[in-house]
Amino acid sequence: MPLSTVEFGYLGTVYSPLSGLPADLEDGPNEDDPTLLFAYYGDAGLYAYISQRLLDVLDDDVEETDPLDLGQGLQIDGGLMFIVDTDWNGVNYYGFAPTETKISFNPGE
Repeated sequence: MPLSTVEFGYLGTVYSPLSGLPADLEDGPNEDDPTLLFAYYGDAGLYAYISQRLLDVLDDDVEETDPLDLGQGLQIDGGLMFIVDTDWNGVNYYGFAPTETKISFNPGE
C-alpha cells in the first residue's frame, strides 16, 4: 500500500507524527529524526534530505523522482507523507515511517 498522505496548509514547523521531533531545524531537515525518510522542498525543487533507510531500497536516480511518485511507490506499514502548502514558500513533502518497519519500493503502483 502506498504511503498515506495528509495535505494541509501551514506556515509553522512540521513535526513527525511518529517521533514528535521537528522535521526541519533552522539549518535544514532534521537528519537526527529516525522516522524522517525524506524532505522535498518545492520552492527549490529538490530533495533536501533522503534517509539512508530509504537510499538502501531505492535506485540512484531517486533525486529525479517526483515526490508524489515516490510516495505512491513506497510500501511501508504505518508510513505517512505530509504535503504541506507553505503559501509563499511552495509545497513541501515529508515522508515518515516507524523505525521498525520494512521499506520497499514498487514504482508504478
